[in-house]
Amino acid sequence: MRKLTRNQKYEQKQKGKGLKKVTLWVPAGAEIEVKQMCEFLCENTDYIPFMARSLTTGKMKKAI
Repeated sequence: MRKLTRNQKYEQKQKGKGLKKVTLWVPAGAEIEVKQMCEFLCENTDYIPFMARSLTTGKMKKAI
């Protein structure tokens, strides 16, 4: 049996937590916020994303 790489071990650990690896494109200006939201959702599995705020007006809009 071949030895798992450090990355493979990490991915198995994440899958064991019920997480799924996803690749997606995000606007460059929102990269940090999207990453922070995803980290929050991974740590708090009883939450879902729902609203988004306009950078122009500051108003909230239903995102899903």
